Amino acid sequence: MSTDFRLTPHADYIHVELAPGYEIKPEGTTQLMLAISDVCTRQGKRRVLVEGTVVRRDMGTMDSFGLGALIGSRLTGMSLACCLYGYAPDQQTQFFRDVAENRGVRIEFFAERHAALRWLGVGQPQ
Repeated sequence: MSTDFRLTPHADYIHVELAPGYEIKPEGTTQLMLAISDVCTRQGKRRVLVEGTVVRRDMGTMDSFGLGALIGSRLTGMSLACCLYGYAPDQQTQFFRDVAENRGVRIEFFAERHAALRWLGVGQPQ
């Protein structure tokens, strides 16, 4: 299992590709969100597509709250589309989303890349 990722700037958005076998864990997702914040600030981007296959989530309710609050403090005004293959959003996912959205971050979860890009309002990547 991994918490590695790669960020690639595009004309209209930042694409985050999660490593195969990505595991949602407090430390890894915190590093991911900090990296997204840094790249978006440097590139002047406000839209992000996070894409990959998630094999496991190891986060409690307080971890989800902390991550949502971090996103809210670092990504206010951003749109974050999470296209996570093999991941079924649940109540904890909704709680995380609510925390982030209450702090000014648009966030949505998708099972298909095309729908995520359409929600972000960007064209297909080059």
